Amino acid sequence: MIVCGYNEITKNLNAKFIDTSFEDSRENYIWGNPEDPEILKKAGIEKEDIIIIATGDDTKNIYITLLARNLNPLINIGVVLKKQENVEKAYKAGANNVLLESEIIGREILNALLNPKAAELINMVMFSESLNLYAIQLPARYIGRRLRDTDIRKRIGMVIAIKRGDKIIKNPSPSTILHKGDVLIFFKN
Repeated sequence: MIVCGYNEITKNLNAKFIDTSFEDSRENYIWGNPEDPEILKKAGIEKEDIIIIATGDDTKNIYITLLARNLNPLINIGVVLKKQENVEKAYKAGANNVLLESEIIGREILNALLNPKAAELINMVMFSESLNLYAIQLPARYIGRRLRDTDIRKRIGMVIAIKRGDKIIKNPSPSTILHKGDVLIFFKN
C-alpha cells in the first residue's frame, strides 16, 4: 500500500509513504512530490493494489488520483478530502472511495463516546508497535474453501472481518466459505 501524505490521519498506517516532509529517503519513506509520476513509479505504483491519497490539499489529492488511475488502472484508490464539494470530482478522477476528514474525526469521537471498549481496541491496534490491522484481496487458491480449511490464520493472521461487495462479515465463523473478490481484514503481530 502507498500513502501520499504523512500526517495525523495517515501516520499510523503500515505503508510506503510519499511526502516532502521527510529529510531523506529511508525504508517505507520516499521523499518527493506525489504529483510527480516518476515519484509514484519509484514507490511501485504500477504493482501496488492500494493507494491512499491524503496530502491535506484537495486539489493536489484529485490530481494525484488522476495520475494514479493513469499509471495503474486496477489500483484501489482511497482519497481523504477536506471539502464536501470536491467529493464528486475525486470520484470522477478515478477514486474508489472518498472520505472527508471531518467524517473520520467525527467517527472516532462518536465511537469513543458510545463504545469505549471498541475505542480501546482501535487505539491498541493503531498505536501498538507489535499489532497491526491489514486488509488483503483473497488469494485465488482459497476461493470456495471454508476459512477453517485454509492456512490463512497461520500464514496471514487472525481474520476479524471479510468485506464482500458492499457487506462486511464481522467475526467470520470458521465455516465461512470464501468467495472470489473477498477482502480479508486481519490482525498480525
